[in-house]
Amino acid sequence: MTPRASASTGTRAALVAIAILLVPSISAAAEPMPFAAFASGGAEVIVSRQGEDYLKFNVIAWGPKWSWTGLHGETRSEGAAAVGQLSAKMGGTGVPFRVGFRAERPAPRQLMFQYELQAEADTDLTCVVVELTPGKTFHGRDVLVRTEGRQAAVRCPFERRGLGSQVDAVRMTDARGGVTLLRFDPPCEIGSDGPARIVLAKDRLRGGRPPRLAMTVELPETIQWYPSVAEMPDEPGIDTWYAWTASGAGTGSVIGMQDWLERPAGKRGRIVRREGQLIYDGRPIKLWGLNLCYQACAPDKSLAEKRAAFYARYGINAVRLHKYADGPGWAGIQAEDSFVEFDAEGLARMDYQVAQFKQAGIYVKLSAHFGSQKLGPGDRQYVPYLEEFGTPRGREARIETPHSAVHYSPELQQLQILQMVNLLKHRNPHTGLTYAEDPAVAFIEIINEQSILFYSSMAPLKASATLRRQTARRFCDWLRQKYGSQANLETAWGGRPAFDCFANEGFPADGEQLDKDNILPLGNPWFWDPAQLNGSQAFRKQRLLDSLQFLYQLQCEFYQRYVQAVREAGYEGEIVGSNWQAGRAYSHFANLHADYLAGTIDRHNYFGGERADASMLARAGSGMLSSGLQQVADRPFMLSEWIHVFPNELGVEGPAILGAYGMGLQGWDVSFMFQNRDDGAFSRRIGRERWDVTAPQVLGVFPAVARQVHRVDVRQADLTVTRNVHVPSLFEARLSFDDTVTQGYDDKELDSQQVSARSLAVARSVVAFTDRYRDTPAFDLSPYQRPGQLASAHGQLHWFEQTDGSGGFITMDTPGTNAVVGFAAGRTCELGAATIEPQTRFAAIYVTARGPHETLAAASQLLVVAMARARNTGMKFSPDGKRLLAAGEGPLLMEPVKAAVTLRRRGPARVLVLDQEGAPTERTLPVADGRFVLDGAADQTPYYLVVFD
Repeated sequence: MTPRASASTGTRAALVAIAILLVPSISAAAEPMPFAAFASGGAEVIVSRQGEDYLKFNVIAWGPKWSWTGLHGETRSEGAAAVGQLSAKMGGTGVPFRVGFRAERPAPRQLMFQYELQAEADTDLTCVVVELTPGKTFHGRDVLVRTEGRQAAVRCPFERRGLGSQVDAVRMTDARGGVTLLRFDPPCEIGSDGPARIVLAKDRLRGGRPPRLAMTVELPETIQWYPSVAEMPDEPGIDTWYAWTASGAGTGSVIGMQDWLERPAGKRGRIVRREGQLIYDGRPIKLWGLNLCYQACAPDKSLAEKRAAFYARYGINAVRLHKYADGPGWAGIQAEDSFVEFDAEGLARMDYQVAQFKQAGIYVKLSAHFGSQKLGPGDRQYVPYLEEFGTPRGREARIETPHSAVHYSPELQQLQILQMVNLLKHRNPHTGLTYAEDPAVAFIEIINEQSILFYSSMAPLKASATLRRQTARRFCDWLRQKYGSQANLETAWGGRPAFDCFANEGFPADGEQLDKDNILPLGNPWFWDPAQLNGSQAFRKQRLLDSLQFLYQLQCEFYQRYVQAVREAGYEGEIVGSNWQAGRAYSHFANLHADYLAGTIDRHNYFGGERADASMLARAGSGMLSSGLQQVADRPFMLSEWIHVFPNELGVEGPAILGAYGMGLQGWDVSFMFQNRDDGAFSRRIGRERWDVTAPQVLGVFPAVARQVHRVDVRQADLTVTRNVHVPSLFEARLSFDDTVTQGYDDKELDSQQVSARSLAVARSVVAFTDRYRDTPAFDLSPYQRPGQLASAHGQLHWFEQTDGSGGFITMDTPGTNAVVGFAAGRTCELGAATIEPQTRFAAIYVTARGPHETLAAASQLLVVAMARARNTGMKFSPDGKRLLAAGEGPLLMEPVKAAVTLRRRGPARVLVLDQEGAPTERTLPVADGRFVLDGAADQTPYYLVVFD
């Protein structure tokens, strides 16, 4: 029997609890827990423990009705304190105000924050707050909050519960038992929306009466305090990193691949599609390329020549000309007043670039614009209702159509077709061929990153009354053909609740009725998700499925119309529908099938971005490689945008993984890494843009990866795993497997229950569009699992995972290339032709035959490439390595790689140190019994040449 506590007992318990709240404790954990705190800029302070975020403090403001208010200003180091002032104009009122800030460490375990808020006049606002974001170590744990002598427990993360008003103390206990105590003077209101929001001002801020807040943070252990980013220590060993001086000019280089590319591109005819492969002159071909965008597609002649030579040297044999006609001026070669006409000078420059690429053996893909159409005054003749999409904007008086609009509108489709056909009929004076005739034009992309089945699906119908009328009429005709009558339709849809039911989405009730021709096909991937169709959307499930089918058919009709037009213009090359997503399950595979009907399957994906230390190697098949779950059995596959996004530091793993597992094991046909532009040389500073193929830690590995790709060192898997999709069944909500798509915007990760993303490390994965509904059997990975690793079915690749997300690495063992890529320091990787022993924490180390038809066993020369990370001088990251704090400047520094390599070949060998351009120097490495040691710090290069005498 449990006794009931008396009132006096309860009072004593409360007093004891409050006392405990005010007394921070030492963590119960025996191991040391080093803390660091630093001011990262603005008024942001981050506390970390052993490299992981522990607490983060930042100032955020909103004007009336949550009007966004951007705060500007920096902090400086003043003595041992971080001091600064942020300023802004209040959103919605325009009243200037300032936030004074000071942070210091008055005691070994204590941080003190002081804030002062000053407005130049009285102003309304929503709030100005100090946002407190607890680290994961606090998640799922109660936080004790003291308010006016009473305490309450609030679970972390806080969501929108709020912590209370007149709060004077908060006690937080981490997963190790360590206690952090926050005290507030004066007591304050603390709201929450995930993070806690410590209120400096709310509703009304009076000029001349500055609110002030002092906050003391007592941590479990001693804190190392850095009042500015500049005072934070560099990563150990940074003094050994060497300056990158190569331009890529390649004088005397032995790593160049320009002789691998047949010149001119298309010398022996077109690249064609045959049985799911790209074929050139009767043999499979791989296209390994990059993007150019906007005006960069039409450079001056000297840059056009420089680029063509530069790309060819690094094994690039294809360029996606993307957004070359997104607009006039900087945005491309469009004429000043029309989407479908071209500026003569801009087109002439692009002609020259295309011709230079062709002469260098480089193919092109034409991808005209971003996806939404930016229409000018000259385009009104084609779209009478153009102004329904908005008022003209910008110097060129352009109107931008909503995403997904082109799929609804025959008029917009005609513009899309005219823009491409006008280019296809244009004769390039430097080649003597029209773009339609030129075999160097290997691909045409109908439209970039668009789908009528994406989340933008309903936006065009909201924007344009004409499109609403046209689409409703077509949908009602379709419904009459399927159901025959209003009564039958109501029965099929489950009655009147399925009608006039999208008011919350911006479509007021209009008495939807077949004979009124006013029923719209509405939905988006959220509505079509199986969980919603069987849950919140069950009352209108059949309407949503009918809408999905109708919209899918509209997309197919647009693609068919476009394909017919470019064929009539004389173009015989390959075509891509689009490269976008449409949620998961039914809408996803309907969208994929529409692209399948158009031609080659193309997709986009990105990785990293917010996480500087994120690695795809931690989990087999993760990140960008998971795009391979969209490969279709009898179509070529392309990834036309992908890259590790700055400030991610592990960019070299991208070409390594996708080169081996994507272009090799999975049998992908085309790769275009994404960037906007380059100068025909290596970047002199990383981070000039978020997407940078010519950063040396990325392009610098191409002499190895491009050799492996073009030589097809990694064989396509003999084992193929198939997921079956019967398209008519999608519109009955039937799919023989469960799939997931996690999408930020550009970054996506796909997985499947029966055939997981991890299977991409083992076997070729394809979708088969079947003539009837068929089950999808589960694929058993267990035969390919080894202790700590996953082996490909043919044994050439091994993926060593780290399920805690801390690393992982892959090995490649093929006749032409042996390699180790990732976090393999201290490992001895015994491969067929070489044993590689990395000593650097993260690196990509390749041993590859130098010639196009050679093997490691017989080649007279082998190329060794050892690449790791790159940083600008003065670049700073948070202690956990996740967050960029300071971008730094040139010169660009390369992390040296140290490793031992032992070759199994008999006979004498010399190892020449190559310079950063790939030219031999006078230096050699000692070789004993086939073993030599790479030391990038001493050698100042990632390149070496093994010569067998």
